[in-house]
Amino acid sequence: MASKSKRDERGWRRIIACTIVLLCALLTMPLPAQAATVPVEQICHANAALGEDFAAFAESRWICTDDHYSIASDVIFVRFRLKPDQAAPRPAGFVSHAVTFERIDLWVVDADGSRRALRYTAAETHHMGVGPMIAAALPPVGPDSRFVVARIVGPWSKTLASDARLDTLPAGTGWSLGEIVAVAAICGMLAVPLLMAGGYWVVLRQPYVVWHALLIFSMLVQALMGTGFFHILGELPIFVEGAISCVCYSVMGASALMFSATFVEPGMLGPRVGLAIRLGALLTLGCGLVAALPLDALRPYSTMQLYLGMGLSILLIMASMIEAWRRGSSLVWYQIVGWTPALLVAVYRIARYVSPDAQPTNSVAAQQLALAVEVLVSSLGILSRLLDLRLQRDRATALALEMEGVAGRDALTGLWNRRSIEKRFADLFASGFRTMAVLDLDHFKAVNDLHGHAMGDAVLKAAATALSGDGDTRAVRLGGEEFMLLLRGSDSAERAERRRRAISARVAAELPGLDRVVTASMGLVEHDPRGNLSADFDALYAHCDRLLYEAKRLGRNRTMRERMIAFVPPAPMAAAAAG
Repeated sequence: MASKSKRDERGWRRIIACTIVLLCALLTMPLPAQAATVPVEQICHANAALGEDFAAFAESRWICTDDHYSIASDVIFVRFRLKPDQAAPRPAGFVSHAVTFERIDLWVVDADGSRRALRYTAAETHHMGVGPMIAAALPPVGPDSRFVVARIVGPWSKTLASDARLDTLPAGTGWSLGEIVAVAAICGMLAVPLLMAGGYWVVLRQPYVVWHALLIFSMLVQALMGTGFFHILGELPIFVEGAISCVCYSVMGASALMFSATFVEPGMLGPRVGLAIRLGALLTLGCGLVAALPLDALRPYSTMQLYLGMGLSILLIMASMIEAWRRGSSLVWYQIVGWTPALLVAVYRIARYVSPDAQPTNSVAAQQLALAVEVLVSSLGILSRLLDLRLQRDRATALALEMEGVAGRDALTGLWNRRSIEKRFADLFASGFRTMAVLDLDHFKAVNDLHGHAMGDAVLKAAATALSGDGDTRAVRLGGEEFMLLLRGSDSAERAERRRRAISARVAAELPGLDRVVTASMGLVEHDPRGNLSADFDALYAHCDRLLYEAKRLGRNRTMRERMIAFVPPAPMAAAAAG
């Protein structure tokens, strides 16, 4: 135990050290390059209805601070006041965040009031492959030009206005080479654990491996969309990109919730929290799917609805981690360490978007790095589960080898005998073998009387073959025609019933000369695997035996089963029992 504690401590130190390094990288991650951004004297924005002309706006209508962005109206105007300095670089392109919109109209206004205009649909704008941005060429800008005005029709996100800028190039300037390499490396960090998930599934076959793989896959697809890297491979309509991003975000939230519900040790989440997580996953997925619908009536609420679903998933993930921590889970620390950066970035983004007094932000690089941290730490957690499983199996193998000795085996059938099971029952029960079934062959005496003891022995051997155990099942011959099964797993009762039914088929196949169908009756008791119930072999056997005789009384060839549920007695009752 001491060596295991030291290994755990060293493992936690490595996780914390890696996380600190990644967090430092997150904090020092450079923002997208703005070297080609044209400095302007002032940026203002205003909401309007279709058909309104910005030239008729009162000056008080313009908001010239980086806040109070809204997509409640059909149109957002963004006005750039150019610097009068003749030496300042002249803008040639309009750049903004790549999200869904209907069209963008661009004007250049000269000092004498003359205007030049260009109009672009969403499909006609340039989608960059080196950043989550779109660009459109401006009308000619001359020395006497004083304003550049953009009219964004049908915006689906505030960031179309808040991220708007002017560029020296008509097609815009994307990220620098260093930033492209850094974000590409982060995408690669997401791809590696996705490949590893296949190997985990081969060994673990646990639902949390599937949810983790789905989480990584949705993160990777969203990263390709959100960074603009997808445009290196091909072009999609911008509303399709938006829909895919919405679905990816909702799948991320839902799969993260399901991973939280299934990753920690059994019994570490209460039934209410578990139910809330599953309902929250459905609501989060529903919010994303509705937000992806290209319905104009949903446009003012689409992004807010998506953030509502993500906010719900964040709250439930935090609640599940707190619940598991309170119940003493050791695996939850992988989630706490892994999710902290991602949750902080997500809360920051949602708060900046929801608050009218803040400028919306996308924080693309920070988001991708935070998600990479979560994926790596969660992968370490799954690896920890894999190592624990290997340790348990090594112990089980050693135990099986010990119990498979001659002294522990029934001479006729080769199954374990009662003495070997009684000796190791406490260890087996503690390792999860919490279902006991006692079986008895129906009318076996008639087989011996009519066909002789040699045929009776052959029937017992065939029944033992049908009951033979595996990694999660121990089969025992108690004596005579009576057998026992010890099983573990959520489907242990169903597996025991299948073995009982298999006896008839096995006997008929191996002994075609027998003129009768051999059936079995069974009494079965399940213990709640989430509880901390203890059981004595003799007491549990007596309970199963009582159910067995009840099955025989009701006509044989059937199973009687009961389930024992753990409960915590009220405080006065517990005190009285202690007294």
